[in-house]
Amino acid sequence: MTDTDGDGDGDRLLNVLGAVLALFIVVGVVGVVLAGVSGPSSTGADAPDADWTLDRVNGSHVRIAHTGGDAVSAADLVVTVDGVRRRVAWDGLVAEGDTGTVRADSGMIVELYWTNDVGERIKLRGWRDT
Repeated sequence: MTDTDGDGDGDRLLNVLGAVLALFIVVGVVGVVLAGVSGPSSTGADAPDADWTLDRVNGSHVRIAHTGGDAVSAADLVVTVDGVRRRVAWDGLVAEGDTGTVRADSGMIVELYWTNDVGERIKLRGWRDT
């Protein structure tokens, strides 16, 4: 004998719950995609178009020079040596011919970053001094 008093209703309830759950997942994915596409851009302004060089001054210091292109606000520049931020005595606008010196022993990685208007660091140049 077959008992149909509860099994049919249980299957229908599971099918309805499955369909509702699938609908919530689809709506959630669509919402995330739309938020990502229409959300505000966090890139801010474009990085300045400037040329930079690095040369060794002595056994413990290197010089970073602005060698052409856009002038850059010193407040927007960050120099790191092996990932540690180093202070450079730049002030105002850094333009062609301006230089700054930082402590960096031989073999260390020196990186120059520009900070955009939303606070993101954009790498302008990197060197491995040997």
